[in-house]
Amino acid sequence: MSILPGAYMRRMQDILGEDYPRYEASFDSPAARGLIVNTAKTTQDVFDRLFTMPTRPLSYFEKGRRLLSEDKVGGDPLHAAGLYYMQDPGAMSAVAALPEVKGRVLDVAAAPGGKTIAAALTGNEAFVVANEVNFPRAKVLLQNVERMGLTNVAVTSLPPRDFARYTPESFDMIIADLPCSGEGMFRKEPQAVSAWNENINLMNAERQKEILSDVLPALKEGGTLLYSTCTYAPEENEEIVAYLIEKYGMRLLPPKKEVLAVTAPAMSVNGLDLTNARRFYPFIEEGEGQFFAILQKPGERIYTTKSIPTKVSINEERRVRDFLSRNLSAEIPVINKQGEDYYAVHPLARTLPLRYLSEGVRLGELSGGKFLPHHNLFTAYGGYFKNKEDLSLSDPRLDDYLRGLEIDAKNCSDGYVAVTVEGHSLGGGKCVEGRIKNHYPKGLRTR
Repeated sequence: MSILPGAYMRRMQDILGEDYPRYEASFDSPAARGLIVNTAKTTQDVFDRLFTMPTRPLSYFEKGRRLLSEDKVGGDPLHAAGLYYMQDPGAMSAVAALPEVKGRVLDVAAAPGGKTIAAALTGNEAFVVANEVNFPRAKVLLQNVERMGLTNVAVTSLPPRDFARYTPESFDMIIADLPCSGEGMFRKEPQAVSAWNENINLMNAERQKEILSDVLPALKEGGTLLYSTCTYAPEENEEIVAYLIEKYGMRLLPPKKEVLAVTAPAMSVNGLDLTNARRFYPFIEEGEGQFFAILQKPGERIYTTKSIPTKVSINEERRVRDFLSRNLSAEIPVINKQGEDYYAVHPLARTLPLRYLSEGVRLGELSGGKFLPHHNLFTAYGGYFKNKEDLSLSDPRLDDYLRGLEIDAKNCSDGYVAVTVEGHSLGGGKCVEGRIKNHYPKGLRTR
């Protein structure tokens, strides 16, 4: 067990009372591991048939699983194909608590991407802008979104205040999983214990208030805010919820009933009943600590359906669509250009005048009169490619492909080809006379 700071232990004893020994005992168990099944790429049944590590479904989140293995998944071809995303089971509880996810959603501090992915998988009625102000972390976020092949996510790296400035009252929902003292991660991350001190909670609370005041003007009247942290500090949890209620007139909403059994009610602050805000403890359900609250902004929400025309010339769009129609059996509804690259964008993306790292699915670029497809085209639409080379999990060519080597072509014809594993796209290549030239990105290749 990690040696916890004395002041922290005393505070947790006050909060938990007779449950404190159960909390302390949880440090004798390893941190829980979990995953989200990517139902945009596969079905739960197919995933269970292909995934060999033992899992257990989560009672509160249909797409979530408790992973009952300590084996690493980084080299798993199913992980490379984006069939699942690793996330702590406790962290899944926040998005799982939402009654619905619909319209334009801003995940304001999204890296590495767990809550963005969970929100996007609710269905194509949601369009998620995944933002991360830290640029290196934003690149990791983008890589995860591309691997999962999500078609209803755009990625930005902007200060939160830019959304209030450029897109006021534009989002139906804001997900604010904000930087915190990380007390809920003490079992999993010993460095969080060593970084803790008695001043860190108030410092983080002020930072959280600043971010919320910057971003809340971007939320529509009647819109929903999902506020969450991975800490137990009341200053960063209940007191922030009370601040949102008292300063902004927000109303605390009940979570889905499935999460009630695996969480504890929040504490009262300033006489406010905050029972609908919830605390996830590892002694109630396996997973690391989490706090979340669902709040509604005053007013009546009107969902936006209009879109702004794209900025692609008729000639450019014709050339891009000519390549897509030759190679794909699916129709890409909206195409836009960002820099030299062309993107398949969600219709609601074009209502937002933002600077994107990625406006949607990066299709590729025109060069010397030819269209050069990007890896993201294969991860998102590989299942629709007319020319495919499918590899089984036992095929020796699978390891070679993930290492970046050329492989023999057994089923595909000459031209661009989607390379799939058990019918799920890994990436692309180009078939030439019985050999597939490997286009799997160098940064993703196994050694």
